[in-house]
Amino acid sequence: MNDSHTLPVTAVIVNFRTPDLTIRAADSFRLHYASLPLLVIDNGSGGSSPEDLQKLTAPASPLVDVLFLPKNIHHGPAMDLALKRISSPYVFFLDSDCTVHRHGLLEAMVGLLEGDPLAYAAGKKIFMDRRGYDTRESPHSHPYIRPIAMLIKRDLYLTLPPFRRHGAPCLANMIAAVRDGYSLVHVSVEEYITHEGRGTASRHGYRLGLRGKVNHLLHRLGF
Repeated sequence: MNDSHTLPVTAVIVNFRTPDLTIRAADSFRLHYASLPLLVIDNGSGGSSPEDLQKLTAPASPLVDVLFLPKNIHHGPAMDLALKRISSPYVFFLDSDCTVHRHGLLEAMVGLLEGDPLAYAAGKKIFMDRRGYDTRESPHSHPYIRPIAMLIKRDLYLTLPPFRRHGAPCLANMIAAVRDGYSLVHVSVEEYITHEGRGTASRHGYRLGLRGKVNHLLHRLGF
């Protein structure tokens, strides 16, 4: 198993107007993985976010970088931007409303993905319908890794459809991955992290626009 000092991983946290949550998530990650690079992407938040997040790049934290976007490109496209910007073989996404409370998650994830050339992503696996709503496993459902605490093989990602502006931003990407013969590996992330849930959405909504509203309505109507 890899030592955390040599794990080929870059971590990413996307922030949108919740600098308090993002800083808490970043501090908890660095408490356990201080030797790994961490990229924080601010999604055009404005307000106090730039000033607050800039504190993460203090001299005592040389492996932390903050990228400030001029506007909100939304969560999925921000994750896609990170994957195209980062060069490490693995990219770990941590939601801003998560805290890491135990060491060992990345070691477990990297071990699982390195051990299987067809394994694409690791994290909490659930099943979704075609519109991106949680459902039971069935011949018509799609396996999905929640990006709350998710490890991705970057080279495979770049061969697949990008993450999108969607309530389930990785869905089209993961449907394509499974179609191409890759697997999604379940890891009990709750043993290592605490996920508050809807940390950004509860304050600012998902901001998915008309398309998101139509998708939600069609889901409720059973289409």
